[in-house]
Amino acid sequence: MKKETHRTPKQVSMAMKHRFQSFQENLKTKNQQRKQHSNRNGAKNKTKRQENIRSNRRWRRYMGRLDILLIVIFAALIFLMVRLADLQIVNGDVYQQLIDKIDTNISKQSVPRGMIEDRNGKLLVGNEGEQAIAYTRGPNVPGEELAKTAQRLATMITVPTDGLTERDLKDYFVAANQKEVISRLSSSEKQLEDNALNEAQVKRVTADDIKFNDAQKQEAAIFKKMNSAYALSQTLIKNKDVSDNEIAMVSEHRAELPGVDIAVDWNRTYPQGDVLRSVLGGVTTENRGLPEDQMNSYLSEGYARNDRVGDAYLEQVLDPYIRGSKSRHETSINQNGEVTETKESYAGEEGSNVRLTFDVDLQKAFRDIADGYLRGRTNPENNAIYIVASKPKTGEILSLVGRRIDENGEIIDDALGTFSSSFVPGSVIKGATIAAGYYYKVLTPENNTWVDQPLDFLGTPRKTSWWGTGDTRPRTFNDIQALMRSSNIYMIRTAMAIGGLPEYQEGMSLGDLDPQTAEKLRYVYRQFGLGVPTGVNLPNEAEGITGKIESPGNAIDLSFGQFDTFTPLQLNQYVATIANNGKRMAMHYLDYVEKQRLDATDDNRQMVYQTQPEVLNQLQVSDEVIQRIQQGFWAVANDPDGLAYKKLSGASQTIAGKTGTAEIRDGVTNSTFVGYAPYDDPQIAISIVIPNIHYNEQESAAVDLAADLFKSYFNPDDNEEDDGE
Repeated sequence: MKKETHRTPKQVSMAMKHRFQSFQENLKTKNQQRKQHSNRNGAKNKTKRQENIRSNRRWRRYMGRLDILLIVIFAALIFLMVRLADLQIVNGDVYQQLIDKIDTNISKQSVPRGMIEDRNGKLLVGNEGEQAIAYTRGPNVPGEELAKTAQRLATMITVPTDGLTERDLKDYFVAANQKEVISRLSSSEKQLEDNALNEAQVKRVTADDIKFNDAQKQEAAIFKKMNSAYALSQTLIKNKDVSDNEIAMVSEHRAELPGVDIAVDWNRTYPQGDVLRSVLGGVTTENRGLPEDQMNSYLSEGYARNDRVGDAYLEQVLDPYIRGSKSRHETSINQNGEVTETKESYAGEEGSNVRLTFDVDLQKAFRDIADGYLRGRTNPENNAIYIVASKPKTGEILSLVGRRIDENGEIIDDALGTFSSSFVPGSVIKGATIAAGYYYKVLTPENNTWVDQPLDFLGTPRKTSWWGTGDTRPRTFNDIQALMRSSNIYMIRTAMAIGGLPEYQEGMSLGDLDPQTAEKLRYVYRQFGLGVPTGVNLPNEAEGITGKIESPGNAIDLSFGQFDTFTPLQLNQYVATIANNGKRMAMHYLDYVEKQRLDATDDNRQMVYQTQPEVLNQLQVSDEVIQRIQQGFWAVANDPDGLAYKKLSGASQTIAGKTGTAEIRDGVTNSTFVGYAPYDDPQIAISIVIPNIHYNEQESAAVDLAADLFKSYFNPDDNEEDDGE
């Protein structure tokens, strides 16, 4: 049995206190645990609440966007319904028309070229308008559609068919019978494209296929023209002999002929006949279009491939002025690519008119004199003559006459030869040799004489003046006398002095002559325009032929015009430079360019361009030297001892000039003359070249024509009276 233990009140009180403290601690611990647990649960709940808030916000944002999208879709549907109603109900007819006219393009058409006149306003080249049937091809129009249009048009007009080739007929058959031709192709051929496919189709056309009747040939000829057209560029189906009935038929059925229209074609006319015809040049045909060798250049300037342009000489050089600005047309294209309507949006501007420096009346007078000479010549080899006239103070070309007898015995124009052909000139260039003597200081005003006598050099044929074979007496000449009498020896001695051999001894060698003697002479010659361009700005201008110096004798021959060759135009510039006191003027044929105006007068001309006289250079010798050369030329025509005195001294105006004879071979020479008048106030310079004169035939020399040429300029009425007698 357990023994009971009795506690004292104090012990009981302590025990109860201990238990109460223990209870409090336990309670505190439990409260802390509950608090910690509550905190953990609160944090979790707070996180969940925040996530819910964010989720709600995102959903509301998505819903807002969806509402906007639905609103947009709804608005679009309403808009589409309104547009559909507009297309089908309100403006149905308008939009149906737009289906037929889905594109508008700009096409261009040519305008008349500018006219070309002489210095006095006389028409050299004009225009003549002719009715035409034209076609403007739309972009990507298939050949099948072209064939249909050609078939319709062939019932209204007739065109030449003699130019059709076998390939033309096959091309038309392919276009007019597409389904049939395609059915003949193999599977692999049907996969071909573009040119390869077309070639395969053409090969499937048989000889029987192209046994066309006349009506079908008409269709093929029209198709050929249409098929050659470039997109939005007008081509002419027929522009010759178009009848009023054809115009009426096409006009009446124009709606059935996509791209076909009535037009006016312009052809060049030449009221003065063959006067300057070769120099004026020509214009390409529409079939030829742009010259092949200049195609890219023209295309870069906005030309179409079938445009007609100047193809030679003045028409070509002046083309930028006289071509005008093309008219522009708004061209409506239907869904088949065909032109359905054309409206002019810009009328274009006709080419500017050109005024040349040529004198038509003088040109005709010179031509008649040249033809008269050729009709009287006695040797077939003497079959050409060239004459150039200019104004010495300005370089204006008054006349370019070239006449030649062709293989049929007809006299034809060869004005081109005045600047594209060169000839050995003979003594006419001796004025330049005198200038060279002064330039290199082997001649001076105080010391300018040489003894004219036959010269014998080692290994070189004897050199004499023209009279030397019959009269060998020594003569002392100064520079003026040497020009008057045309002394070869004076020129030779001058060239020898320039080359370092001022003294002559019989039988001496020319081996010590400076090898640069010929080049020294040519340096001075070029100052006169001999051997260099004249500034004329014409295609194919020749600079003459500079001979190769193979021996000292060549340089000697050069000094009196027996070696290098020059053109008649260069010889004219040479004498004009002498007449103009040593100023070499650029040769030119263009006076001015002006806009076309029906009311144009001298006071209200609208100038596009006007040529100003241009000084190319001044002779590098003194005025005194130039005057001595002028005096020598005066003496040729006016001193009783001058070689042209009998021919020219009686003229109404005082003439200065120089004759020339160049030996080509035994008995055959070129006859030349250069001169100007009046002597104290030069108004005209003339050069004449007659190749291949035969001495034994006693044909006339160039100087024989000079008096009549000057007379034609100064006294034209006298020539008319002479013609009437």
